Amino acid sequence: MKKLLIIGLVAVMLVTGGMFASTYTTATATIGVTAPTSDFAEVTAENLTALAPTVFGKYTGTWPSGTLFTITPDASYTGDLVIRAYLVNTGALSRYYEHLNMSLQFTDNTSTITDEQGITQVLNLQNSEVMFDWENATGDSPYKVELTGGGYRLHSWKSMSGGSVQPQLWMEITQR
Repeated sequence: MKKLLIIGLVAVMLVTGGMFASTYTTATATIGVTAPTSDFAEVTAENLTALAPTVFGKYTGTWPSGTLFTITPDASYTGDLVIRAYLVNTGALSRYYEHLNMSLQFTDNTSTITDEQGITQVLNLQNSEVMFDWENATGDSPYKVELTGGGYRLHSWKSMSGGSVQPQLWMEITQR
């Protein structure tokens, strides 16, 4: 009886496995993709090297203020946008920095905070993303993501050799 049951299970697996393999090798799917005719905005990275001091082991300091990114909205887009800034090399930074805090603001060309929340946001090793909501992307262009301060301290037990480990930032703009 056991032999018969095992033979039956093997036969069922062979038949269904064969049908699956046949479908797997012969089935097709089509995905339609449409590219937009223009971007929502143009993003320009400013001279970030001037804002990043050279730091060496066992050092404590503050970040200077300045523009990180300039954003010029497309003239034909009047909707809402979400601007995200990311600290992308937290793994490398956490090996050297005990703490790292960067205060960021989203402003217009008159340096008025333009973010819906109207606040300064902090980018750090534990929170490597900040998000600004931009309602009705029109107005006093160009806009800026500005570094307004912050501080850092390197691990006292870690000594850098051969230079400095600097934060790397990434900017993303999406439709809200």
